[in-house]
Amino acid sequence: MTHQPFEIQVIVAATIGGIVILNAAILWFMPRLTRPDLYFAVTVPPGFPDEPDGKSILRRYRQELLLVSLVALTVFVAGIALLGIGFGPAGPLIQTAAGFMAFYRARNRVLPHAVQPTMIREAELQPYARIIPGGWIAASGPFVLLALCAGYLWIHGSTPARGIIYSLTMTISLVGLTVLLYGLAHWVRPVYSGGPERARELQFRRTVAAVILGAEYYTTIQSSWLLLVPPHQGLISLGLFPFAPIFALVVILVLARLGQGGSGLASTRKSSMPSAPPVGDRTADRYWKLGVFYFNPDDSAIFVEKRFGLGYSLNFARPTTWGIMALLLIAPLVAVLGHVTQLLPKRV
Repeated sequence: MTHQPFEIQVIVAATIGGIVILNAAILWFMPRLTRPDLYFAVTVPPGFPDEPDGKSILRRYRQELLLVSLVALTVFVAGIALLGIGFGPAGPLIQTAAGFMAFYRARNRVLPHAVQPTMIREAELQPYARIIPGGWIAASGPFVLLALCAGYLWIHGSTPARGIIYSLTMTISLVGLTVLLYGLAHWVRPVYSGGPERARELQFRRTVAAVILGAEYYTTIQSSWLLLVPPHQGLISLGLFPFAPIFALVVILVLARLGQGGSGLASTRKSSMPSAPPVGDRTADRYWKLGVFYFNPDDSAIFVEKRFGLGYSLNFARPTTWGIMALLLIAPLVAVLGHVTQLLPKRV
């Protein structure tokens, strides 16, 4: 078994650690990036976050978030020291679990202040063809890169199995991400069907589509690099991996500027009609399990806006959602299978 040089292990650990810290930072600001009628995934009057009770809940949430994040970072560092670099991928998972604990406790404090959202529903009556930046020509780029890399491995590799495994795993991964792109164009239930709010929603949706497309290119290039460049080539064998926190930071800053659903582009977060029922995301609180999982069998939409976060969530009551999840869960196997194929020539 080939062991990575110490400096590479340090860079990988630092990169993952940077992602862990970045995740904690975005959770710190997240309550102020959601729609004004939503607070910790609960429908509230638009001005509630700025009221004393709202500020108190936010302050306590951030105190608890800081505490659990420090614990998560300590566990991550200890795991790397005791178990090696193989423990690295667990870091973001530990931070996510810790952040959820702080979020869930804050959500329980907001629930007594919950109000009913408006019963008015709006539907999208016309398709929008330019949701995907560059159209399907740009979306086909990762598949072209995949085909070129697989062809090279097939011709120059010591065994065809390497190219076959790489092609199958990466194809399924890219298909899953491409289904997300298609879903953003056709399976999203809008909060607003017209007006400036709708224009901001579309801008936000296009930006999320651009992020997914960028992730496709990044994943394809990085995975191809790991398979084409021998691991003993030193730092060059890392490819684009050290740039992962930079990519994540740029994505967060862009989406944070827009605000969830483009709400950050509005001239004010205050409601122009304070006496009117809040809009929120036009879904009832009871359909959001634990505040983060949307389960509504009466809603035909596959994608809905996240209530706590930036982007979209899946409607887990729809069978299509589970097909998408099955495709996306194969993506983490790419790196593992790529490592296994490196060992195949030694066993033949």
